[in-house]
Amino acid sequence: MIDRVPPRTSSLPIKRPLPPYKKTKRHPSHKPTDLDKMNSSLLVLLCALIQFLGLDAVYVNIQRYRGYIQRTHNNLRALEGAADMKYMTTDYGLENLSQRWADRCVFEHQMRGYGENLAFISSTGPTPDPGYVIRESIRQWYNERPLYRFGTGSCGAACHYTQMIWARTSRVGCAMSYCAALSDGRGRVYRNAQYFVCFYSPQGNFIGQTPYTPGPACSRCPMGNTCTREGLCFGPDVMGRRRRRSVAATYKSTMTKSEAW
Repeated sequence: MIDRVPPRTSSLPIKRPLPPYKKTKRHPSHKPTDLDKMNSSLLVLLCALIQFLGLDAVYVNIQRYRGYIQRTHNNLRALEGAADMKYMTTDYGLENLSQRWADRCVFEHQMRGYGENLAFISSTGPTPDPGYVIRESIRQWYNERPLYRFGTGSCGAACHYTQMIWARTSRVGCAMSYCAALSDGRGRVYRNAQYFVCFYSPQGNFIGQTPYTPGPACSRCPMGNTCTREGLCFGPDVMGRRRRRSVAATYKSTMTKSEAW
């Protein structure tokens, strides 16, 4: 039986953005548009209404960022020099699970068979655009890269990073909620938090295992897989569930916190 690595990331708030890891410069950016700014203004009004009505959580529609989330994960995975790194796709089933978890407004892990990266931004000032929350969360997860020691058999203080680049993980689904009050499960509450949740499958971060096999790109792909232009393994096992769901659109921004499992 394989033991899972317990969450070991710091619970200290990140007071200012971390410097970007040099290799991320080539990744596509998603600059705010006029529509982003308008949506951000609407979100501010919505947050005020939520507080007035006393609601706990409201759905934040981030479907337009699906491509960015998937593309950024794959670009980062392609940088690792792995022989068996799988291409990652969006899974709507994982999105649904992530949304249900974010809707609870509790900053803790479910630990039920999926990889999990969690983050939130809380503020008494203007509510950040959801795109900013997504970009900052992913960037800070990946910025744990220098903390990882390959071959130790543990993700240590870099569990967000290792889950993102775990070779056998091939599907991701993310969601966001606006939480008027986000609990950390240990008695602390963060006000006006935008809670970002990503679930991964198959899960990673197993004790005694390394995230991937070093070597030439695609040289150790599973049988029947092809090699993408990014140098990632692509096969039938990679495709996630793509069934769409309908959700009432509406959700919760600068203290940042993250957890990985």
